[in-house]
Amino acid sequence: ATPSGACSSTAPSPVVSPQTGITANAAAGAAATATLLAAKLAVIRGHDMSGVFIAFEGGEGAGKSDQARRLRDALVSRGYRTALLRDPGSTQLGEYLRDYLVDARPISRNAELLLFAAARAELMATVIAPGLADGAVVITDRFAGSTVAYQGYGRGIDRAQIAWLNDFATAGRYPDLTILLDIDPAIGLERVRKRQLGAGPPENAPNRFEDEALAFHRAVRRGFLQQAAAHPERWRQIDGRLPIEEVAGRVWNAVSALLNPSAAAV
Repeated sequence: ATPSGACSSTAPSPVVSPQTGITANAAAGAAATATLLAAKLAVIRGHDMSGVFIAFEGGEGAGKSDQARRLRDALVSRGYRTALLRDPGSTQLGEYLRDYLVDARPISRNAELLLFAAARAELMATVIAPGLADGAVVITDRFAGSTVAYQGYGRGIDRAQIAWLNDFATAGRYPDLTILLDIDPAIGLERVRKRQLGAGPPENAPNRFEDEALAFHRAVRRGFLQQAAAHPERWRQIDGRLPIEEVAGRVWNAVSALLNPSAAAV
């Protein structure tokens, strides 16, 4: 039976491609989405973003948050307008999503991936892109490379799908320089454990990623190293076991090559 006033005729069956098994409507929708994304990337890439975009990446306990703060302080002391952000976070939506993502509450791996992408899309649209357009040095504590490493290599999600999603979330704008602080996961996790022992709540609360098995963190490290090897023109790998001041010096050497002295305040 059909609802009152509804047509009782049967809708025509969708046409399915024998080669792909995809309906014509689905194929057309996918093509339209790809066209929209390509247009979006062209518009963003055509903009004159005169700032510098730097991201810190690395496994748990690598020291990236501390080094990001040190770099921010060094830039500010030299007169550069600088924004230090965290991904996910640094927007109202991003902080809301971060609370759930970092917490150990249950979530499927695909939902986890999509929430990271949503937080990053908001961060790019509302903070990073405007900052770069205004000529600032924008520093992020993690960015798209972490999604490739954690969700791709760690969780095992198809990396081609992650690449598409990262392109969509960032509108194709990636860091000019990604600094990878590399460290053996066993050493990094021991640093985390010592930090937790010396901290009160909420620092010692369960953490979704810190509490993963060592095998997971080894896979994540492999993901970071493979990205650095694939993109040597915009990734710099630094040994995270080195003394803090030496790491900071190497970070500054890598960053200073990108800076325009005239962008610093007089």
